[in-house]
Amino acid sequence: MYIDPSKKPYPFCPGCSHSMVLDAIGRALEKIKADPRRTVLVSDIGCVGLSDKYFNVHTFHGLHGRSFTYSCGIKLANPDLLVFNLVGDGGCGIGGNHLINAARRNIGIKVLCFNNLNFGMTGGQHSVTTPFGGKTATTPSGSPEKPFDLAGLVSAAGGSFVARVKALDKEALDETIAKAFQHEGFAFVDIWEICTAYYMPANDYKKQQMDELIASYGFKTGILREEKGREYSRVLNSAVRFQTSDVRRQTSTTLTATKFSHTLQKDSIGIIVAGSAGMKVIFAAHTFGKAALSCGLHVSQKDDYPVTVQSGHSVSDIKISREKINYLGIDKPDAVLIISQDGLKEVTDILPKLDNGAVVVYDKNLQIPKTEAKLIPIDLHGLDKTVHATAMLAKYLTLNKFMPIEALRSAITAISKDKIRELNLKAFEFGTND
Repeated sequence: MYIDPSKKPYPFCPGCSHSMVLDAIGRALEKIKADPRRTVLVSDIGCVGLSDKYFNVHTFHGLHGRSFTYSCGIKLANPDLLVFNLVGDGGCGIGGNHLINAARRNIGIKVLCFNNLNFGMTGGQHSVTTPFGGKTATTPSGSPEKPFDLAGLVSAAGGSFVARVKALDKEALDETIAKAFQHEGFAFVDIWEICTAYYMPANDYKKQQMDELIASYGFKTGILREEKGREYSRVLNSAVRFQTSDVRRQTSTTLTATKFSHTLQKDSIGIIVAGSAGMKVIFAAHTFGKAALSCGLHVSQKDDYPVTVQSGHSVSDIKISREKINYLGIDKPDAVLIISQDGLKEVTDILPKLDNGAVVVYDKNLQIPKTEAKLIPIDLHGLDKTVHATAMLAKYLTLNKFMPIEALRSAITAISKDKIRELNLKAFEFGTND
């Protein structure tokens, strides 16, 4: 199942076409039997950017208009992945240059444009596709501009698969998205939608008016272009295969050289480290991961933090496994390490779900909600806040000795900057001796 039903309903306004399109994407993925482990959803800013968490595939959410660059980078790194890009008409306007060049190069990403003719999330301002005369928050008397034909633009740039379809046409929508996903090169689907919050009320815009507007501009619907051609990521990957494999081999040897043994009995363990910005949570998690790698284990790290600097939360999910990791999520943590109030806010909903086999290590000054997990308070007084996470991880390792303490000490000793190394070694000693 590609869309998680437990997370529904979608967060969109009643009647918004976005919900229809997301369901269509789910059906298209089902139809082509896409491997979720090799499928990546990249989303742009806007209402469509709220879509990520509903899909059981890899996801990446970035800056406004720049989602095309992330999609291209992912596809170039691994041509075998199915990479599809969810973007609004606003994002296509802001990132137009990226869109044009992705199409020109025929990089095999699949772009689905949720085209509702305005900037819906920010209050209904006009976009590059707002029709001439269209009333929006920034064009209350009607837009004086001629709109972009996005499908025509992409086709002119060299996109090898281009289509225009209406969100209200379920059968055509499902079929077109599935074909776009199966296309070898660059694919672009211009999906005309209805924005029930802003554009429809201001313009009396419904299905009939959508049909009339498309016809008035002479736009055609359906698959407008479908050509075979050399897919850029495969061409590039083939040209540099030797160099790439050589670099990967050297990198792999450097990162995974086994120096220690491990005693991990479970298939994998999941650790969540939750703190605040500036507490070097991600750095500590990365160092801990290096220690596990040095024991011949597989490691993944997923980080979460706000766009602000030096404020808000900082959370790292560390998964450590005896086998290759295909899914980075931690559905049932073995340990939750809570360093600050900001971190506590981020894991509060997780704590009641833990059973008595899990461990919660926390700063003794925090008030921890009721949980079945074993509670272990730590007095971090006297330690620099930038190494609280290291102390917590060292403490957890003394409780669950799945790898030698010396493996973590070795990883910390390898830190290049003297001051940072010394602070972390102090935290290591604190955590292992306390």
